[in-house]
Amino acid sequence: MTAKIKLNAASGGGSVSLQAPTSTTNNENIELKLPVADGSAGQFMKTDGSGNLAFAAAGGGGKFLQIVGSIYTSNITIITSSTYQDTGLTCNITTSASGHAGVLVLVSGALGGNSNTSGGEGVAQMNLVRGSTQLTEVVRGCWGGNVSGAVTDTYGATPMNFYDTGTSASTTYTYKVQFKMTSNSASATWNKYNGESTIYLIEVGS
Repeated sequence: MTAKIKLNAASGGGSVSLQAPTSTTNNENIELKLPVADGSAGQFMKTDGSGNLAFAAAGGGGKFLQIVGSIYTSNITIITSSTYQDTGLTCNITTSASGHAGVLVLVSGALGGNSNTSGGEGVAQMNLVRGSTQLTEVVRGCWGGNVSGAVTDTYGATPMNFYDTGTSASTTYTYKVQFKMTSNSASATWNKYNGESTIYLIEVGS
C-alpha cells in the first residue's frame, strides 16, 4: 500500500513528497482534482467541497479601514429628565469609497444614577444614535435600599458597543451619545466629578 508519493528534484538535488493522512473521515476514499493552470501570485488553493481544487484570491473581510474617535470631559448633570438629552459626546466618520462593510462603534460613557431621598431607585440610560436613528441603549441603576433620607450614587464607566451595518460607502455619518433617567424622583449624571467619556468609530472592510 502506497501512502506517499515521492518526486525527485529535476537535477537530482533532493525530493518533494506528498503523504496521505493516517486515516480519512469515516475511512472515505478522497479524490482531489488539480487545477488546469497555475494561479496568480498571492492566490491560494481552495476546494469546492467535491474534490475540485482551484486558485482564488485571499479574502479581505474583517479588515479595519480607518479609526476615528472623540473624548468628552465636560461636567453635566440632568435632574429628573425622562427624555433623552445630548451628552456632547459625538463623532463623525466618512466611509471609504470601496470595501466598506460597516462601522463598529465603541463607547465608554461616564454615566451615573442617584437614588432619591425616600430610598427609591435611580435608573439612568444611555443611548446611541446615528443621525436621528436609534441604534442601541444601555441601563445603569442605583438603589437606595429603602432608607428614608439616604441618597446612593452609582457612577462609573459604562460600555455601549454596536456594529452598525446600516451604512454605505462614501458617506459621512454622525454618531452621538444621549442619556436620561427613567425614575422621575432621582437624577441621571454624565461626566460627574470631571469624568471622561469616549467614542471610537472603526470602519470594517468587506
